Amino acid sequence: MAVAFEITAPIAMFRRPYTTTSSVSFSVPPPTAVAGLLGAITGLNNGSYKAAYSAEYWNEMKGTKIAVSIINPISWYSTTVNFWNLKEPQKSPHIRVKHQFIRQPSYRIYVQGGIEDRLRYHLENGTFIYTPCLGTAYAIADIKYLGYFQLKLVNEEKIALISVMPLPDENNIKIDIKATKSVFRDTLPFCLSSERQLLKTINAIYTSSAKEKLYLTSWEGLDVTAYGDECIAWFPAW
Repeated sequence: MAVAFEITAPIAMFRRPYTTTSSVSFSVPPPTAVAGLLGAITGLNNGSYKAAYSAEYWNEMKGTKIAVSIINPISWYSTTVNFWNLKEPQKSPHIRVKHQFIRQPSYRIYVQGGIEDRLRYHLENGTFIYTPCLGTAYAIADIKYLGYFQLKLVNEEKIALISVMPLPDENNIKIDIKATKSVFRDTLPFCLSSERQLLKTINAIYTSSAKEKLYLTSWEGLDVTAYGDECIAWFPAW
């Protein structure tokens, strides 16, 4: 069994770690951002009373698997955000920083194992412990619970994914480019330590939305499940 919910917001921004003065976003919420979202909904303790950089909720993520679908097609817009200049206010009280945002984002998140039962309880009752957001604290999001669904095996040789596809280290995956039309590839942060140090990244392939399915003629090495009449691919368990 697994749970599914959709999350939407006016904007989203999942900052790429190598960007500084100009913040650039990932197209999809990376697994690290999804872990933070699940921790916020269920109220997992991050241990910040010990140290500001603490992220102890990762200890409770063990055994949890996720899958992510892009519902609204990715649409970008850039603007500047006006911040208080706390470092050198005598020079200028404000600093303006360029940001790249995703416009009207909507994603579907699937969760299996690990904290699944606790997440299901809060989704069914709408009792989110901390405010859910998409990346930044000011990208406050709405959540729609889709339900608790049965995992179904997929035996077809050729499949069409509606989710982001994580690339296993060893795989024999073949994509039908002609049928898929547009394909994007990115390297996403996958998991952090309890001190917010990056432990692992993962390569992923996706289309601009679930309406443009990812057609595979070979998918050896993928963890695939049927969600209704559609197929989704799971990231490895944390």
